[in-house]
Amino acid sequence: MTAHRRALPKPVTMLLLIGFGLIMGLVVLEIFLRLVPMPNRFAFERQSIEQWQSDDELLLHLKANLNLTITGHPEFRYTVRTNADGLRDDPFDGPQEIAAVGDSFTFGLGVENDQSWPQRLEAISGHSVANLGWAGWNSYVYPAALRRHAVPLQSHIWLWAFFANDLPESTGAESFITSGRTDYKAEAERDSELPLPLQLRTVQLLAVLAQPDLALLANSGQPFERGSLKMRISDYPWRMTDPADPEVQRGWQLTEDALAETAQLAAENDAQVMVIFIPAREQVYWPEIADVMSDFDVAQLDDTATHLGEIANANGFAYLNLLDGFRAQAESGEMLYFPSDGHWNVAGHELAAQLIEDALQAHDWLGS
Repeated sequence: MTAHRRALPKPVTMLLLIGFGLIMGLVVLEIFLRLVPMPNRFAFERQSIEQWQSDDELLLHLKANLNLTITGHPEFRYTVRTNADGLRDDPFDGPQEIAAVGDSFTFGLGVENDQSWPQRLEAISGHSVANLGWAGWNSYVYPAALRRHAVPLQSHIWLWAFFANDLPESTGAESFITSGRTDYKAEAERDSELPLPLQLRTVQLLAVLAQPDLALLANSGQPFERGSLKMRISDYPWRMTDPADPEVQRGWQLTEDALAETAQLAAENDAQVMVIFIPAREQVYWPEIADVMSDFDVAQLDDTATHLGEIANANGFAYLNLLDGFRAQAESGEMLYFPSDGHWNVAGHELAAQLIEDALQAHDWLGS
């Protein structure tokens, strides 16, 4: 007698088939999102880490001979190309007259290599400019970056670009380097590691759909719109310069020490130094946003620029505060920063290059 296997009820079979189809659909979607990632803060952080290598002296450095297109940022895409020295510049074919050291603004986050202000300064001035900027550097490591790169390149003009987050980030850099630890990239990767559900690209997509601000980077701030001006505004510049914050206080001391060290290094190598203050988006557009940021005092940001100028002058350096030039251009209605990200867009880099070239000419550093 033949035994007959009892068939599942039709509704159960249908539910199983639907469930299997959903699972397979999610698997296909996960594979697709890994091949073509959706721009959001998670994807951008992954691609940022791909550019890094640990450095005992500088914490991190860009990989040499890199050619990587950044597609994960929610507001723009750009390509990072580095030379054999791990710098975002063309291969050096001899001495470079000018060396520009700084963080992500000097590196040119969000714009192409030839659109960054060091490259635009080279084109405008006709003098060679080495871009020593990188998004992970700060005041604490700038002297080492100048010693490693500007000195061998025989640069006789050093441009030191400062942004507000150099203060607490310098404190963090000192803490890591003096601890004896060396593999900063590994620690950064561990710190950025997401909990298991968020490691799935499909879950990231659902999270962004549920909370659209997750598509933007942290510290992007709140939307602001007035007339043709559309951007986000944030308390980030105030947190980075809070005079009551011990990390900021220590950052000022480290910045002062670093500039004093740079003065000695410049004297040994017959170099002139110009310190450049990079204003935050909120500081530049303050006349437009002051009434909606009444809990904040722009004087704190202005005092930061003033104090930096005092340190620069004490070391015999030239000093350039870009605020007035940027604010004058902003008053014409031009957007000089990416509306959400807060870094300079192409117009911002172009303006910075022109203002810096004007200052160099005013000091008669470029010759005829």
